Amino acid sequence: MTAKPRKTTEKKAPAAGKKAAAKPKAAPKSKPAPAAPPPAEDAAVKAVLDRYRREVASRYRAVRPDEVGAVGGWPAWVTPKLDGELWFAAKHGGAVSLRAANGRVLEDGALLEELRAGFGARAAEGEVVAGELYAESARGRPRVGDVARALADSGERDALQFAAFDVAAGAGLGAAPSAWAERSARLEALFAGGKRVRRVEGFEAAGPDAVRAAFSEQVATGKAEGLVVRLVDGRVLKLKPEHTLDAAVVGYSERGADQVASVLLGLLRGDGTFQLLGGVGNLGSEGQRRQLKASLAGTEVESALRMAGSSGELYRFVRPTVVVELSCTDLQAETSDGEPVQQWALRLGEAGFRQVAQVAGASLLHPVLSRVRTDKSVTRPDVRVEQLAERVEVRGFSEAPAPVELPLSTRLRREVYTKALKGQLGVKKLVTWKTNKEAFGWPAYVVHWTDYSGGRATPLEREVRPAANESAANALADALLAEEIGKGWERVE
Repeated sequence: MTAKPRKTTEKKAPAAGKKAAAKPKAAPKSKPAPAAPPPAEDAAVKAVLDRYRREVASRYRAVRPDEVGAVGGWPAWVTPKLDGELWFAAKHGGAVSLRAANGRVLEDGALLEELRAGFGARAAEGEVVAGELYAESARGRPRVGDVARALADSGERDALQFAAFDVAAGAGLGAAPSAWAERSARLEALFAGGKRVRRVEGFEAAGPDAVRAAFSEQVATGKAEGLVVRLVDGRVLKLKPEHTLDAAVVGYSERGADQVASVLLGLLRGDGTFQLLGGVGNLGSEGQRRQLKASLAGTEVESALRMAGSSGELYRFVRPTVVVELSCTDLQAETSDGEPVQQWALRLGEAGFRQVAQVAGASLLHPVLSRVRTDKSVTRPDVRVEQLAERVEVRGFSEAPAPVELPLSTRLRREVYTKALKGQLGVKKLVTWKTNKEAFGWPAYVVHWTDYSGGRATPLEREVRPAANESAANALADALLAEEIGKGWERVE
């Protein structure tokens, strides 16, 4: 039997049109906080935070409500997904702190005072708890933008709340209990009776029906951003409504002679540049793939930037004329190690696309092309880049990009082979190069293979393989030659 949700202790936002409740009174002054831990101890806590983001938070599986029925491993603990930031409460080195994985620490405020008084008295030395830092708002449910405002403005600081949802490290920064029941009991003991600092409210679901009902009641009505489902086998699901965006097609890769394999999408910035959003290979039917190929025919342009799709095929850049609508289960503005997602801003000129700078953006989770928007054009606001900031908090989004000059690549190896194939000349070419662009997110070395045969249904086939060092690049190149160059092929200069 599914347990009923427990009543929350947090204050509800007033309904639209009603006067917002007065801000809570400032907490009384307390004893001076212990000094911050020495750098070595601080680094030890940072290692726990990084490990949690890498091994736990980054492995959340985003699913749609209609996919929950195919998931096993019940029962599960279900909580609302608060629209805030991942922060950690830690007790280590004689101090209690609230910090983010990127190194930011909350310095003052009523929230920190309550954390020290409650969690600080109950937690063991070296214990670390993960939770959501969010801010109460009179405008409705919490939004991630409210957190940024509260952190930046000391006058808004008392709106901050911390809802703990997992144990990241046990006593002495040791491993947290592996069983969810043990971690759940520990959270209850650490945060019982808290107001600004508490355990996130939830309920136990015996199966998917209870989760779908909670989604309809909390998420579909706008009360919560989504749901987090922690299964007893350790998996964590994240349920959110699908996000939709309109974007311009700036490139495509081929699937056969008349179909598109995937499209590369971009959003238009205020300075006229196109910010790359990413590739989408889930394009629907073969008919839609053919329609896309036909609509992009004759629009190809040169590009100084080379990018490959998931299948290894290089994208052919095009003059942006086609607008598509896509849906995705989530957008992420940070990488698994807490760094901002960086994307290229490209400018289209007479010589084609050229890189301008890397700018703050967001990556797509499970993108699907919904339809071609013939009713929209490649202009602002139809394909504006601000669509990202409307759906996820992007750090540094409004900052003007600083133009960069990329270093030239160094060619290391080039080999060409030919063979007469049914009266036509077949050509195979191997090129390896050092990119000299590792600092900009490029692989250090690249191996490029070209196979041309005029008698095939797909005359030109290409393959791109990255490598971490020159030795690995040469090994990849040698393996390609051993596999592809057989009897009758002659090397030419």
